[in-house]
Amino acid sequence: MVSAWSGQWLRPVLLFCAGLVLLPAIQRTYPSMSAARFFTLVILFFWGVVCVHLLDSLWLYWRDGYIHWGETRIVYNRTRMSFQVNMITGFLMAELLARGLLHQRFLRLKTPVLALMLISNLLCTALVDTRWGTIGLVGSLFSTFILLSLHSMRRSRVIVTGGILVGIVVASALLGYASWKTDPRWQNLESDAIAGWNAPFTSFCYNKTDGTVPVNSQGVAMNHSNGCRASFFHQGWNLIAEHPAGVGAKKEAFRYVLRRDTQDNRINIPHSHYGLIEFGIQNGVIGIAGWLILLVGCWYIGWREFRRGKMMVGMFLLLFTIGFFCRTMVDHNLKDHYLEQYMLLTGLLVGMCALRPANTEKQTS
Repeated sequence: MVSAWSGQWLRPVLLFCAGLVLLPAIQRTYPSMSAARFFTLVILFFWGVVCVHLLDSLWLYWRDGYIHWGETRIVYNRTRMSFQVNMITGFLMAELLARGLLHQRFLRLKTPVLALMLISNLLCTALVDTRWGTIGLVGSLFSTFILLSLHSMRRSRVIVTGGILVGIVVASALLGYASWKTDPRWQNLESDAIAGWNAPFTSFCYNKTDGTVPVNSQGVAMNHSNGCRASFFHQGWNLIAEHPAGVGAKKEAFRYVLRRDTQDNRINIPHSHYGLIEFGIQNGVIGIAGWLILLVGCWYIGWREFRRGKMMVGMFLLLFTIGFFCRTMVDHNLKDHYLEQYMLLTGLLVGMCALRPANTEKQTS
């Protein structure tokens, strides 16, 4: 594994360390830059991508006369866009729910501004039209609500809590309906997954050039996203079981191992679409265990601060850690800028949790 070191794990580690010391270093020169103000700036810069995408979608609608569902020109693809949207939305929802349930605030923006940003993010999610992005967004809504409800149980805010729950259910239903109507892949999901589970390496799942297209139980050609993801999940965990020590750091480990084991260079699928599987193929069972230990450590720090210390920062770290881990189960995000961005923000949040009270801005009630 060391001989195959390519530096792709070095950058995230360095960025995590940079995140730990970033705010204290800034505060040494600019003492008035509190944790809340700095993190607000971070959120605004990230939200700029969403804002530009919405403006671009509006321009395309004015020019062409129809909505360009599932198209992105601002970032490389829909997955990257949905990852960006979900990350920002998680922080915004946590902030708004904390203000509504606990009368706590952290971000230095007024509530109407946060609400407008959240609505724009939900609209962007519908426009980008990614299934796992929508599911992740709904999961983040309910996770945040459950956490804050547990924290505020002692406050006897039944009416407010119930009203917010109704709002979350309605928003989730609208997002789900929009995804169902605009994404035809939902219709044959089960039959496609069954057909693709044991798809051969000669199928178009692995040979995108001239591979055969499996047929589902309804006699219809299997959808690539539905069926091939099931096959990748199946074969990916088989490869981890066959190579428990890992094959070393490689950008396209899934394809490399399949070609090597089957001696079939016609396999041209680059990766398995599952971040945790790709990480396991490269780093083995021990690598997965080490990654999970890191996540549990971050989760513990977030939970400890959420319950006893800096509640808002702890909640941000807690939700960010859980959300990123869940996304690794369905998308290939344990690489490049996805992982680098996560490690930088995680280091920043951990560093904010470790700041002394004198260096942090007190939460207002």
